[in-house]
Amino acid sequence: MSVNMAMTSPPEESTSVLARNRIVCFVNDELSAAALRKGLEGSNISIRRGTIRHATRMLETDTELSALVTDISGIDDPFAELERLASVCPPDVRVALIGENREITFYRELMEIGLTEYLPRPITRDMVLDQLRPKLLGDVAPVQNDRGGHVVSICGAQGGAGATSIAINLAMQLAETTKAKVALLDLHLQGGETAVMLGLRPGPGLRIALENPMRADTLFLERAAIEVNERVCLISGDEELDAQLDITEAGVRHVLGLLRQRFNYIVVDVPVPFPPSIHPVIQLSRHVLVLLEAEVTGLRNAHALRNAVTNIAGKDRVFTLLNRADRAGGLPRDTIIKALGTEPDMVIPDLGKGMTQAVNLGIPALKHVSGLRRHLAPIVREITGVGAQAKGRWRRWLGL
Repeated sequence: MSVNMAMTSPPEESTSVLARNRIVCFVNDELSAAALRKGLEGSNISIRRGTIRHATRMLETDTELSALVTDISGIDDPFAELERLASVCPPDVRVALIGENREITFYRELMEIGLTEYLPRPITRDMVLDQLRPKLLGDVAPVQNDRGGHVVSICGAQGGAGATSIAINLAMQLAETTKAKVALLDLHLQGGETAVMLGLRPGPGLRIALENPMRADTLFLERAAIEVNERVCLISGDEELDAQLDITEAGVRHVLGLLRQRFNYIVVDVPVPFPPSIHPVIQLSRHVLVLLEAEVTGLRNAHALRNAVTNIAGKDRVFTLLNRADRAGGLPRDTIIKALGTEPDMVIPDLGKGMTQAVNLGIPALKHVSGLRRHLAPIVREITGVGAQAKGRWRRWLGL
């Protein structure tokens, strides 16, 4: 950190950055904490509640760290606080800030005085991966950066946990929030519920494409897609339960490729356990949501599912979504955290009988349950980066 943040030069013979590999973060909201946990996963990270003032107090007695990330939200004079921080911060500690100011001039002033990075809230896992991780750790966590549509997979850790309902309404809200084209792909070809919940009847097109990719082209897939509204299309099947399916990995990869050419987001309702042919879906997903309820079987299966996703695609993509969190008779939150080893990344409370009524009416619950949109908003923000600003990344604003 320099002073203006450059007070002294690091000792010539110093291995302190290597010895002090700890990254300490002070943030005041769980969304920022979750984004930092995911984006800096695999590092020696410590996340604490607080702001830059708490960070300064810590550094008065503890300087054994390589990097500091701290929140300046609500601070009237952040530059005065940065001067206080600089008076106790070792020069070789990299300092990044999180805050609410989105002015380009503010960002440039911070960079000029020696800050490592500044991220405007709300931050997401991808923002941390793209902009913060390389500067703090010197590496880039694996993430899909190609121009194809963004794949989001949803996996239910137990039957009836609400994975299909969440997939439907997440697809609808993604389209509503971003104004983008969204495909809702249900890979439960036998007994899938997505079409039923939307009051639609799928045809045989998806099975044919998955079994024989040579017969699938963009026009073919367009015929298989059913319009839910002007921005959302459903691609699903309704095969007999005794049908002998021969879904191939090549077919799955080809169908996803076609969808990623035509849609900005692809929300996939993934069957569990994962057959080998489904692995490309997990590998191509930017986010894999493991959804569970507060029950013993859900906790057990969620742990196994998280491990399976990590083995297939790496641990930076898996998120735990606790659905119907406060349902009567469910396990207490402390038990869930202990079993998972961490807080759930995303939480949706029990929203009552309106969710069931929406299924019976064959309509998305967003139209029937007013609270659902509010609880899906943090998930949409994590996936898209759309929050207070639709393209909330300094890199884009600065033309980088």
